[in-house]
Amino acid sequence: MKTYLGEERGDPMAFSHAVISAGADLVLGSGPHVLRAMQWYHGRLIAYSLGNFAGYYTLGLGGVTADSAILHVRLRADGAFAAGTVTPIRLVGAGTPQRDPAATGIQLTNSLSRSDLGASGVRITATGKIEPP
Repeated sequence: MKTYLGEERGDPMAFSHAVISAGADLVLGSGPHVLRAMQWYHGRLIAYSLGNFAGYYTLGLGGVTADSAILHVRLRADGAFAAGTVTPIRLVGAGTPQRDPAATGIQLTNSLSRSDLGASGVRITATGKIEPP
């Protein structure tokens, strides 16, 4: 069980692995308001968190809380990954999303995926293409 500030938050990795083992084809996590790693598990994609898409005057925009991503995924009829891309965005001004030409979201997701998950971590090219497992 994972805790944060004394509150039990569950185990997103154990949960994601369990739902894929039970038949899910794709897992999209959320909650921490920041980008997290992406993982391949039994050939299925897990995106632990894509950050925030918009936060009109409600979210902090300093540092990693402004870096986010839009995930585009195409699955085959059997649920297997067919193709996918990541569009990096950044919340600016009042907290509205704009494309991030620096591609910070891609760089951050790649870094987290490698450091947190090793070989099962997803690799995303500089142009945003998700490399299949």
